[in-house]
Order: sequence, then C-alpha cells, then structure tokens
Amino acid sequence: MKKHLICLKILCFLIFFQGYGIIGNAQTFDASDFLSSSKNVIEPHKKLGAVTRIKTGPDNTIMSVDVSGQLALCSHADRGHIILDVNGGLPPYTFRWNNLETVQNRYDLLAGTYSVWIQDSVGNEIKERIIIQPPYPLEIEMSEIKETSCLGNNDGEAKINILKGRGEPYKIEWSHGLKNQIHAKNLKNGTYSVKVSDQFDCSKTIYFEIKSNSETMEISESVNHVSCNSAEDGAVSIDVKGGNAPYTFSWSNGAVTNEIKGLAPGDYHVLIKDQKGCSISKTYKINAAAPLEISSEVKSDLLCYNSEEGEISLNIVGGTAPYTYKWSNGADSKDIQNLGKGEYHVKVTDAKGCFVEKTFDITGPEKLTAKIETALDINCELGEAKGVAWVSIQGGKSPYQVKWQNGTTDSREIEIGDDREITVEITDSFGCSVSETIMVDFSTIAAADKLDFNYRKLQFAGEEEILVDEPLLFESAIAEDFIAWEWDFGDGTKSHEKDPIHIFKNPGEFEVVLRAFDMYGCSSVLTEEVRINQHEEFFLMPNAFSPNGDGLNDKFHPVAKGIAGYTMDIFNYWGEHVYSNADRDSEGWDGFLNGQVLPNGNYIYKVHYSTSKGEKVQKTGTVTLLR
Repeated sequence: MKKHLICLKILCFLIFFQGYGIIGNAQTFDASDFLSSSKNVIEPHKKLGAVTRIKTGPDNTIMSVDVSGQLALCSHADRGHIILDVNGGLPPYTFRWNNLETVQNRYDLLAGTYSVWIQDSVGNEIKERIIIQPPYPLEIEMSEIKETSCLGNNDGEAKINILKGRGEPYKIEWSHGLKNQIHAKNLKNGTYSVKVSDQFDCSKTIYFEIKSNSETMEISESVNHVSCNSAEDGAVSIDVKGGNAPYTFSWSNGAVTNEIKGLAPGDYHVLIKDQKGCSISKTYKINAAAPLEISSEVKSDLLCYNSEEGEISLNIVGGTAPYTYKWSNGADSKDIQNLGKGEYHVKVTDAKGCFVEKTFDITGPEKLTAKIETALDINCELGEAKGVAWVSIQGGKSPYQVKWQNGTTDSREIEIGDDREITVEITDSFGCSVSETIMVDFSTIAAADKLDFNYRKLQFAGEEEILVDEPLLFESAIAEDFIAWEWDFGDGTKSHEKDPIHIFKNPGEFEVVLRAFDMYGCSSVLTEEVRINQHEEFFLMPNAFSPNGDGLNDKFHPVAKGIAGYTMDIFNYWGEHVYSNADRDSEGWDGFLNGQVLPNGNYIYKVHYSTSKGEKVQKTGTVTLLR
C-alpha cells in the first residue's frame, strides 16, 4: 500500500492507495473530499514509472508535477534516479527533500522511499513521496524445443516459461520478430534468442538452437562442360550422402536420374528428396567452349567478269590446333588463290572436332554483254526492204570500243540491206571483251497473186442459187508468207478464221473482202461479190423411214427450206413420248429409245416451226418405222 501526504497551507491530509507505489498503478484522488477549496490529482504518466500530480489552490491557480526516472532497480548494482517536472503555479519553485537536499532531481539512488516538498512563490505546494523499488528476480526457462523434420524446413518450435517476476504485463521479444508470445512456431534451423522484459524494463535473455532430426544431405558432383561452342555434349553426375536413401531426382530439363548428359550451355537445377521427404537443391552451370572463329583477308578486285585474280587468306582463332580446311571448290589448304567471281564456302575443323563455317564473296564487275537488235523499213508497194542494226551494251566498265564485222568502229549502229550474218565485238576500259552474232533475214514481201478464195453451199449444193439463211463455206488459198488475215462479208460481220462458214440473213449483193498480212505488215486484198436471193419456203414430213444402218433413210426428220428451225416430238401408239429434238443438236430420230430398239409400227409426230415472216406453224401426223 502507498500513502501520500497532501498539505494545503496549514491543513494536511494523508492519502493511502494500493500497489507497489506510484509505479504503474497510480490512482486519481479528488481532494474536495477533504477540502473543497483545493484539489490534488495523481495521474499515470506515459513514461514508465512516472506520475503526475496536479493541485488547484484557493485562487484557482493550477500547479502540477511530473515524476519520472528509473523508479525500480533491476539488480543490486543498479541505481535509480528521480526527475521532477513542475508546471503551473507561480515560479520560481523551491524543493526540499527528506535528506534536506534542495535540488530538483535526485540521482544514484538506492531502493527506498524519497519525499519531496515543492512550493511556488505564492505558497502553493505539493508534497510527494516516491518509492524506488528494490531488485526483484526475473527468471525464465526454455520449456520446449522441437527440431525441424528436415534441414531447411520451417516446422521447428520453441516455448518458454516465466518462473518468477514482478508480474504482468511482460514484454516478450523473439529474435526472428515474434512479439509477446511464449510459444514460437514455424522456425527453421538456426540459433535464436528470446528476451523477456517486465514493466520496469528489467529483462532476461535466453539463447537456443533449432536443430534437425534428419541427417544433413550432402552433394558431390562431376561437371563436364561442352566441348565445342555449338555442341550439346555437357554432362552433370551427382552423388548424394546423408539423409535417408533412396533418393529421387528432379531436374529443370525434366530428367529424373542422378546423371544428365547431352547438355547445351546453360543452367540446370536439381531437386533431391530422400524417403522422408527432406530435400536439397542445387544449380549447375554448363559453360560454353571458347568459340572457334575465322578472320580473313579477301582480295576481290577482279578486272573482268570471267577473270581469276581473287584470293582468300584465313586466320583462325580459338579451338584446338591443328586445323583442317574444306573449301567448296575442293581445296583443302588454309589460303586459296586464282579465284573467279562467286561465293566460296569453307569449313574449318579443330583437333576436337569442333568446326566453324564461313562464306566469302569474290566480287567483280558486272558481266559485259552485247545484244544486236534490228529494225526494217519496208516499202510494201515496191516490195523493197532496208534496215539498221544496233548494239545494246551492259556491264563491264565504260567507255566501250565497238567494232562491227564490216569494219565500222566507234558506232553502235550500222545499215543493213540484205540477208547476212552480223557480228560485233565490244571491249571495255579494262580490256574485257565480248562478241555477239545474229543472222538478218530479209524475207520476200507477200504479193497479191499469192491470195485467192472461193465459196460453196453446204446444203443443196447442186443448186447454184444462194438463198438467205443458207450456210456458205468460204475456202481460202493463202500463201505461207501471210501470218494473219481478215474476212469482211459486207453485211457488217467479220471473221479471222482461215476458212469461215457464213450465213447471210438478208438478200442482196455483198462485197466479200479477204485481206492477208505478211510479217512486215504489208497486206494483199482480194474482193469478190456474192449475190443472195430471197429463199423459197417449204416444210415436208416423210411418212416412213427404215433405220437399218444401210445409210439410206436411216433417220426420220423434216425436209425444209427457208425455215430457221423447228422442234419435233414423237409418241408411240399408247401416247408414250419416245423422242424430242428439243436440244437442237439431234439430226433426227433413229428409231431408238434410251439405247433400245423400238418395234416396227406407226408413230405419231408433232412439229412446230416458224416461217420467215414470223408465222408459227404446228403439224401433226404419223410415220411408219420399217426395219
């Protein structure tokens, strides 16, 4: 129990309260219960072991004191101190301690009770009794330690007991960050500490270790890096000790054995587990071999397209000597000479079988070419031709020298007048040369007497008269010198067939013109008049036919003249339809139905046709089939 004396002028009151004193358990008292003209208040301070006293005098002057410092000892060697902070009232303040000291603050204090009388300049006063607690043992123990199931797992645990101390609350701080818990879980292997502090910040620390109940797994390995820069022959072989065999292996490339081969450069991660599920992992790096490289010196300043002054000299870096060489032109030496324009590929192999390939380009001038072209000037009326020949040059290096077979030089064009062979030789500024030869052909110009034609009727050929709608065959006699021709029939229609068939739709005299063209564009023309008369009209139906294959009267069809076309349907005695020329491609009825021979007898026909005047006519009758 703590007691506190409050004095106001000549009156003093003794106040009692529970606890270890002012520390932590301070209570608030209203002095109006003892004296209505003043009030003393004791309040807890935010600082550990501190209190605040507030006094209100008769003149409503408020005076307060904050008490702080080290108000409890953690050990017998420890010393306390008291800090007073006075506010309100009317300064200056005077301080009188029970040992007659008049300082404001006290230091280097043993455990015990210390009284102080504080007075301001107008007589307001506060009396305070402060207790510095003696040392009180804080004892803790590690009550439980649980090892991890596997090295590296986080299933370890630790638990403490607080055996002795000043009482709650305690502050508990674990080294891995857990606070105010006596039981720590999810611990990995390692060394930890736990610190317990009481309300006066007196503390005790315990250090402990979380071990594993499984033997540590260890890996030893053999690593083979790739032999060549572009090879995939790396390998890793590992051996595991410790833990609990057997082991399982899981590689990042999908392998499940303790050895992997055929590896390209890169990182390969393995996870190893024993039969208890404990695991260990490691990453291995397969290094690439130093690259085999080719540097070169290429001479490719060829003068002519087909010259061979090129050279390639190699310098090999990296790999393992000696080296072998294989060129695309068959050479096996390090350097090659006398090269023409083109690509040259080399494969260099070192003593370990590592190889590198490279392609070189020997450049030179563009190929020198010459092309002779001709043009003819034709006089169709006189049947004469003359022309010129000229040469087009590409490639090489200008300026060019031109020499024709006839001796003409420095001119790209010459005149020609007869059939002959023409040759030209071109030389460029490097002295490279090329020649070109062509044959000039002056074919004979076509003449009018090489063109002729006649015409004849395709139906009723025995009749000389040509009627409207009768097809005429125009047969030409055109010489081979002509390469194109054109017919003009005088009725607004034309044809480019050699032997066309034409039908005149109206009567009259028509000028038929045949025009033929030779290779020079010269033409020959032949004209002839054709008279077309108005046709007679008749439409006759035979009354019998004999389809026996003797070539006589084998098909049944109408005999007509001046009729543009007709349709015909045939029925048997019972009215069944057996034939129709609706497709207009039929030449008449042959006495068959769907490939089957029909019997002899009478059949009924029905015919429709139109006259030249547009009148529509229908005829019905019978025909006898006789075989």
